[in-house]
Amino acid sequence: MDYFKELDAWLEWLMDHRLSQGARNLWQFLLYRCSRCAYLAANGEWLWRVQFFVRPELLERQLDNTYRNIARHRRELEDAGLIRYQKAVKGKSQGLYTLIPFADNVAPAVRTTVAGQSLEVYVIVDRVVDNGCG
Repeated sequence: MDYFKELDAWLEWLMDHRLSQGARNLWQFLLYRCSRCAYLAANGEWLWRVQFFVRPELLERQLDNTYRNIARHRRELEDAGLIRYQKAVKGKSQGLYTLIPFADNVAPAVRTTVAGQSLEVYVIVDRVVDNGCG
């Protein structure tokens, strides 16, 4: 994924859709956080993780908001189809976020990092367009 292309597509999307300011702030922070969780591939490409976590206390501090309000804004983003959220299980797992890319030529795939770790990341894929002229 490309940070600036996603940000541009997000701003275009907002022209036709309504979201609360809190939901907007949360999405922008999640885009930033996802980009900061990227890994370097063996070919030098930066790989954006499909799933990433953000500690609730970090969200509260960065967004200057309560956990309850952040949960409300998160539901708003989920309802709009912009993110998916897998709820944390206390003492077992952290909450996981998935940003839904705006670009239709971005899809999840497993790639290997420079350190040899396999990760599910977003990659650019070729899409065959059926224009009915076939």
